[in-house]
Amino acid sequence: MVAVQGLYENGRIELSEDAPMKKANVIVIFPEEQVTEELIIGKSAKELFEEFTGCISREIDEKAERIGALDEKYANFD
Repeated sequence: MVAVQGLYENGRIELSEDAPMKKANVIVIFPEEQVTEELIIGKSAKELFEEFTGCISREIDEKAERIGALDEKYANFD
């Protein structure tokens, strides 16, 4: 998922930076009214994405995740 900053006005969205692809389905999140334009302009797209989604940075060990999922799936078969 990629966050890109833009401006919504009269039913149209104008991106303030280049989009990473030519066409995509998107979800638009409108910040609450107390989020001011100065706050948005001062932050990068990644910071905004993390703020609005509650994301945390972490490394994902795919092998450990798969093993954990299998252990959970077959836990009742002991």
